[in-house]
Amino acid sequence: MKHLLRQEKQGGYWFIRDEGRAIELDHAAYGFMSRLHETNGMLENNELAGFHDNNVIGNDPKLLDNLKAYGLDKPENWESVRHVKSDVQLSDLPDDAVGAPKRIYFEITRGCNLGCQTCFNNSHFKLPNELTFDEILEINHQAYELGVFELRFTGGECTTFPRLVDVIADARRRGFYISIGSNGVYTEGQLEWLPTCGIDWFIISLDGDRQTNDRIRGKGTFDHVLKTLKTLSQYPSVRIRLNMVVARHNLNSIATVASIASEFGVSSLNLIPLRPYGRSLRHMIEDTFTQLDFYGFIREVNRLRKLYPNLTFSTTIDLLDPKATTSHDLIVQKKRTCAAGVEACVIGPQGHVYGCSYSPASFPDSTDEQGKRIFIAGNIRQNSLKTIWRDGNRWRVFRNLSKYKNPKCESCGHYTVRCSGSCQIMAWHELKQIEEPGQGIHDIGEFFDPYCFVDFLDGITGSPPDDRLE
Repeated sequence: MKHLLRQEKQGGYWFIRDEGRAIELDHAAYGFMSRLHETNGMLENNELAGFHDNNVIGNDPKLLDNLKAYGLDKPENWESVRHVKSDVQLSDLPDDAVGAPKRIYFEITRGCNLGCQTCFNNSHFKLPNELTFDEILEINHQAYELGVFELRFTGGECTTFPRLVDVIADARRRGFYISIGSNGVYTEGQLEWLPTCGIDWFIISLDGDRQTNDRIRGKGTFDHVLKTLKTLSQYPSVRIRLNMVVARHNLNSIATVASIASEFGVSSLNLIPLRPYGRSLRHMIEDTFTQLDFYGFIREVNRLRKLYPNLTFSTTIDLLDPKATTSHDLIVQKKRTCAAGVEACVIGPQGHVYGCSYSPASFPDSTDEQGKRIFIAGNIRQNSLKTIWRDGNRWRVFRNLSKYKNPKCESCGHYTVRCSGSCQIMAWHELKQIEEPGQGIHDIGEFFDPYCFVDFLDGITGSPPDDRLE
């Protein structure tokens, strides 16, 4: 399977597997491609003319060019296209989310070979009663039936899972785009099979220069990651991204990581602001950015964009670049909010299904019972993925934006243009700082993302927006 055509309430998606890219289709374009699939690309001339006459193709002038570019102007190539039609009436699909996750972040174990100070979910030891190998394969099957585009295996450290190669082989047979979120610290044996086992995209963590990275992630990890990058760079078909958790402690190391990314042919650098969860609460909380710090961080990002034009830099609240969009991602769009619970979900190692790994859902031993009730949508051992995803009541915190998104976002000129708005999870953290949740005095939607510097930016006078990039 090289292409996936998936029906949605408002049209559909054309997913190009080898590129890990999803193209949104309106009703007319989806109908056209659906009909091509039914006829194996052999439309009669009069029917093709009908699509032209009704301006179906004219509304998307690139559609025919794209079909030709991928060989789908040739009937024999339609055998490589899988079509997933809605299994219910379109009116029964969610109004506030896609019909099925586009991407699943699959935490197949909480076990990890490191114990990084910035780890958001305290990974190191396996949790009791983690999903079995057979349960993992069943989740692969359910995701396949729903037409999920991408499986991203994470953890913990997913490469410590004993049968990862078999899990990937099963996912590959089903036609998923396969990525892994990993620390990149591999044995010699792993370096031999990982690049050729079927993984399309390696997302590797690196948190600065050698001294800075190793202070956070452990002695020797910097050199391990560079060895991994050198090995992966020998496989042109493998896509590589670097993840860097950024805060005051490593702001001056971003340039070093960008240089390393450029040297090894890395396609993108994802800069993740330090979140107040997991070990960072114990070890790194004093390094968290202030609004002024975050403004300086984005200025540095824009400086580096000019130095490394072939490297994609992505981060949150990217307000200084007039060319920035809500998402650099080829799959999730983040039109009005982040992908959590709307375009993507997480499946945890004990089967919990939730929107984001930074939420209280990631901590089964947490005393924040209300947080877990709000952020956990269900458990795959109790309900199917389809049942959980399509029940909007389970995802209110991510989908009910009128209640859980700060109203200030709606009046902000950056919202839906280059910013997907305040983070409900950061708002939950802010709420917990002033009161015990459940007292009913405040709610998530009243709090703004503490990293948002739009007020600070608006206070800068005497220079037009474009000059702020300098």
